[in-house]
Amino acid sequence: MGTKLPETFELTIERLIPGGEGLGHYNGRPVYVFGVAPGDCVRVRPVKVNRLNTKAAVVDIINPSVDRRQAREEHFLSCSPYQILSENKQLDCKKILIQEIFQEKFRQESLPSLEIISGARAWHYRNKIEFSFTTDPEDQLTLAFFQRFCFDRYFAVDGCVIAHDRINTAVERIVKVLRAKKISAGQLKNIVVRYSYFEDTCLAILYVVDEHFPAFDLDIEHLSGWLIVASHPLSPVSRTIKIIHRQGRDYLIEKVGGLPFKYFYDSFFQVNPPAFEKILEYIKERIQPGKILVDLYAGVGTIGFNLANHFEKVYEVESDEKALLAAQENLQNMALKNIVLVSGLAEKSDLPELLAAADTLIVDPPRSGLHPKVVKAILAASPLNFIYVSCNPLTQAHNFTLLQEKYTLCEWRLFDLYPQTPHVESVVIMQRK
Repeated sequence: MGTKLPETFELTIERLIPGGEGLGHYNGRPVYVFGVAPGDCVRVRPVKVNRLNTKAAVVDIINPSVDRRQAREEHFLSCSPYQILSENKQLDCKKILIQEIFQEKFRQESLPSLEIISGARAWHYRNKIEFSFTTDPEDQLTLAFFQRFCFDRYFAVDGCVIAHDRINTAVERIVKVLRAKKISAGQLKNIVVRYSYFEDTCLAILYVVDEHFPAFDLDIEHLSGWLIVASHPLSPVSRTIKIIHRQGRDYLIEKVGGLPFKYFYDSFFQVNPPAFEKILEYIKERIQPGKILVDLYAGVGTIGFNLANHFEKVYEVESDEKALLAAQENLQNMALKNIVLVSGLAEKSDLPELLAAADTLIVDPPRSGLHPKVVKAILAASPLNFIYVSCNPLTQAHNFTLLQEKYTLCEWRLFDLYPQTPHVESVVIMQRK
């Protein structure tokens, strides 16, 4: 294991692991590689080495796996590394990986059978994409993605095959305007474009590094909002310091479950609403009506509002003030009378009191999973029914190593909201023992 690795070496990919990398071994050392299929024989170069394992990049495909196909984009590793697998193979890999994770974590003698449900779109489904900027060989401004393992190097791109077509069209036209105005990549941080399936319109946010950046309007079809926003140049996150210019709206409206949901330009919203509908249908078919539902990490109300008619009262807990503001407007527009909005982090709200009276708990946390204080409060109150929606089954399974003290897993399904990527949505339905 201590032997120095050569500059390049051959590797056979044995399997995929959670996160999308392929695993092979070189002289007993585990080597993890993006952009490979199980069974590929590849030549790789080490890019990140420590005493436990090695991350490597593909130099050449020596003998491709029967499961491998040609990627549609040169930059596929930056946005959707599963492009090289057929859609059916992607589903198989995701299902097997998640089953293995849960089987390892759970103490139940047997787990419920697992299905994985695909969405209608395999390509051009994302309603939000963030691009960086660089220059092309002719020194013209162009869109870019970071190269994997090289955050100071970029792929020049003209769009992305997992972004909705409206997004690609809008951002292409915006770049032409920026070029005409002689704006350089150094003045810009990135651009985020969001799309509403319901309204068939886009919202574009240009993040810049100077509060004195020149303001200008755009005249682009299917663009209902245009913002120029100053953001800290050294921060990797696109946070708003100052809105320099606003043309049109700073929000979109999307229908989910037949209900219209407003959300602002900088708030979380599901990236594949048509596929997310299938999750809602699955939950609606299995929800146990009761007196009180508590919905943690509620966002603008997408799940809780759709379940309101099954309960006497619904508590929506959310920490993002902009999301809560949108939820309040959504609530007024829908005239729902039994919903209470609760501001604050789930772990810092009056969670023990809320859960003590709840029949059903639904959570849809960020990728980091449930805060330890939330897990503690759930175990103490133990609502009868518990539905856990997760975009990261790894943290979901980890949370349930603790939660299974009080809960039994009754039903379980995966939803492929993110085709061409390693990500998958997992919905676990639990009941108190």
